[in-house]
Amino acid sequence: MDIERIEKTNRAIILSTDCGAEIDDQWALSHLALSPEFTLLGIVTTHTGEHELLAQPAAETSAQVAREILDHLSLQSQPPVIAGSSKALSHKSTPQPNPGVDFILETSRAYTPSQRLTVLVIGAATDVASALLLDPNLADRIEIIGMGFNQWPEGTDPFNVKNDISAWQILLESQAPIVVGDTTVTARHLRMTRERARADFSSCGVSGRYLTDLLASWINTNGDLCEAVAGDRFSWPIWDEVTVAYLLGFTHSEIYPRPALRDDMTFEHVSRAPAISQLPPAQRITWITAIDADRLWGDLRHKLDRVLDTQGA
Repeated sequence: MDIERIEKTNRAIILSTDCGAEIDDQWALSHLALSPEFTLLGIVTTHTGEHELLAQPAAETSAQVAREILDHLSLQSQPPVIAGSSKALSHKSTPQPNPGVDFILETSRAYTPSQRLTVLVIGAATDVASALLLDPNLADRIEIIGMGFNQWPEGTDPFNVKNDISAWQILLESQAPIVVGDTTVTARHLRMTRERARADFSSCGVSGRYLTDLLASWINTNGDLCEAVAGDRFSWPIWDEVTVAYLLGFTHSEIYPRPALRDDMTFEHVSRAPAISQLPPAQRITWITAIDADRLWGDLRHKLDRVLDTQGA
């Protein structure tokens, strides 16, 4: 498959994020906010589940980090940041109403099956799942692009899905179109070293140096984790940028019959599934298989440079 060209001018987006858990959300948020191809309508922040990497209340802690990121981008106007849920769903049938869920529902009402609101899920899916439970018709107004799972066809997950398994079960059972970027693909294509970050972005003004410093600090502090995850102590995957890469058309993907998600996070696949062409969109899943990292990082550098030009610095 050729590299995808799926970006839409002024595509409307809500970002659901656990910004602050590490550094990848900050990069993805920055890239989205600086992209004129998209309209970032709002950011709903969430928790880190059993990992408890964010101070309580987790959603508000994440919101503070998101606001700090936006403050470093010299935007003419900032999208709203709304704290969502600070804990996972207690039961698959029980939503957790909160201002973040309200924002998703209220914003989505202007959209239709032919013109959907894009919801990026780069943290726990708790708030999107709660919104679907409160209004199942939401699935007719949104499309979901998420970062999670280990790989196709097994499923499983170390973080985002694990932080609220019930939430992802709800998403997969919904009628909403779903795209997934997994950890295997992102680790292969989106590993970033301190040296490459400095070479590519440190000359891009305050915003570029800020992102570079975030990465360097993370790697310096978490060398053992970097070695365990990335295979060396000197690089880290910028996982969540896979969602931005997909929006910009810098990915390859395959379409499969949509599986169900078991409680152990493995996929239950449809036996003797019909051909993809015979399946309605709600019974499909789009799985990202490769990312053009050079184009992605070049795009981010260009947008950071444009901020620098605007600043006159």
